[in-house]
Amino acid sequence: MIVVPCRYMGPKDKDYAVAFALPTDWDGVKLLTRPASFRKSEHMEFPAGNFGDAETFIIFDDVFVPNDRIFLNGNGDPRQTAYAGFLALMFAHYHRHSYTGCKPAITEVIASAAALVAEYNGIEKTSHVQDKLSHLIGTAELVFAAGESSAKHSEKAPSGTQVPDEILTNAGRRLAGEMIYEEYKVLADLSGGLIATLPYEGSFFSEDVGELAMKYMKRNPRVKPENVLRCFRGIEAFAVSEIAGLLQVAGLHGGGSPSMETITMMMRYDLEKLKNISKYLFGIKSKLKRYERPTVTPRKQLEKFRKAMKGKKLEK
Repeated sequence: MIVVPCRYMGPKDKDYAVAFALPTDWDGVKLLTRPASFRKSEHMEFPAGNFGDAETFIIFDDVFVPNDRIFLNGNGDPRQTAYAGFLALMFAHYHRHSYTGCKPAITEVIASAAALVAEYNGIEKTSHVQDKLSHLIGTAELVFAAGESSAKHSEKAPSGTQVPDEILTNAGRRLAGEMIYEEYKVLADLSGGLIATLPYEGSFFSEDVGELAMKYMKRNPRVKPENVLRCFRGIEAFAVSEIAGLLQVAGLHGGGSPSMETITMMMRYDLEKLKNISKYLFGIKSKLKRYERPTVTPRKQLEKFRKAMKGKKLEK
């Protein structure tokens, strides 16, 4: 595991201004792990059930870290505390950019399920269904487009790593986070309450009630009841299971909540240059320099920081 600070730090925080890498089974490392998975299927093939997740609360209980595994050490050199915030920003930045790729895929799965259940419920051609599906598809495409564009406007670091554009990355990630519960709302709306009240799978294969249970799953006369059952079981897994709740919260807060993305965007965007457009159009200024959309990467921020820090004591 690679450990980095999670916020800006000052001289008093030097003991925690550290970054290092260790194997997860290192002496003194305590992993408080919370696994989550879909309910396993005993009677029907269910590929989605192979997916799982594990979130871990990590405690370092008097852990020795060799020097060759340390990348940042504020305790050894207090000046290094200044870089804690930069590492935290870089982690969040790359994490948010990864969301512009993975989150559209999740949205497409939700859109796929919503479209399928609308068909199985016999309502796929109604205007409100088309409108809701278009919002899901549009969100996925816009978030992905923001990620693609931020990669296109990336900047190459001295190491050769490409650093995506920060404003575009945060704009895409914020849209994904803001829309997460709306996406599940659409899925629940088109599915109906059955996704939360569906009997256990075994009931449909029971000698006593299985035939009746399957009979009354029938919705659309063109769709076999077994396929209807598969559809609703799948949506039950994606929308109301334990792991579904985890995915919804992760969709909102992973890489930082929408408020953090807003803060980052407003810190980076040059509003004065933006206001100059209206000053020119409204006659307040007689001339307007060529306006170019701000392209901002953490590397540029680090260069500004280094120049500001040059020749100054850390306390200042």
